[in-house]
This record gives sequence, structure tokens and C-alpha cells, in this order.
Amino acid sequence: MGMMKRGHGGSGERAERHRRDQGVFHELLRRHDVIRRSVEEIEGGIRAVTESDDPEVAAMIRDHAGEMHRRMEEGFGLRHWDPAFAEIFAQKDKVRMVIEATDKGVVVEETSEDANVAVLIRAHGAVVSAFVREGGRAAAQESPLPPEYRRVLG
Repeated sequence: MGMMKRGHGGSGERAERHRRDQGVFHELLRRHDVIRRSVEEIEGGIRAVTESDDPEVAAMIRDHAGEMHRRMEEGFGLRHWDPAFAEIFAQKDKVRMVIEATDKGVVVEETSEDANVAVLIRAHGAVVSAFVREGGRAAAQESPLPPEYRRVLG
């Protein structure tokens, strides 16, 4: 068996993507004080606006949102130890995510026709808002699931 080449669709490419995604995420956490986020509840989920007046941070927000959407579609999970993240990846087929880039970041509409998944989407949105508010302190914590949410994972 030959050596696996990095970047040709194998696990090497995924590991590289994960490292890159993690780097962007940690930089966003570090610079959370220049990010603003508002979330409104809409039918079946949320509409979240996440922006920064710093063009570099705004570009990172757009990049991060796009990569997280791609990972959801692929089921390429992250934060496996965190119930809100593990559950949203487990329910990915019931989540519809639409991302619109703005000059300063993104508008994301995340919805589900499944009422239980809508509860999860709102909880996950609140977790992301905590990351923006508190940075690394919030990211180090497990994200709570609302008591009314019915888990699909053990």
C-alpha cells in the first residue's frame, strides 16, 4: 500500500480542514468583542445576523458560516463532547440553512419543519450567541439542551 497523499479526498484533507476551521473559530472567539449578533425567532427556527465593522473579522465570519454549513451537509461533526452540537449534526437532514453574505458578515436562516428540531436550532443559536458574548469562556462549556428537546443520541 502506498502512502496516502494529503489533500486528495482522504482523511488528511479532512484533518487539514478541521485544523483550519478550528483556527478560524478560535480567532473569532479571541476577537468576540468586535462581533455583534442578533437572533430573532422565526417560524421553525431562527434568523441570526452576525457582523463586525472590522473587515478581517467580517471575512472570517463569512468563511466560518460557509464552512459550518458545508460540514453540516457532509455530517462532518465537531465538538462531539457538546450535546447541542452532537444533536444538531445528528438531526442535520431535518435542518435547512440559508446563508446570505453581507458587507459585514452574514445573515443565517436556520429552520426545520420538525418542531423538536426547531427547539434544537433555537438552543444552538443561543449557544453561538454566548460564544459571541463571552468568547472562549463560553466555548469551554458544554452547551445545555432545553428540557423540552427530545434527544436522538444516547
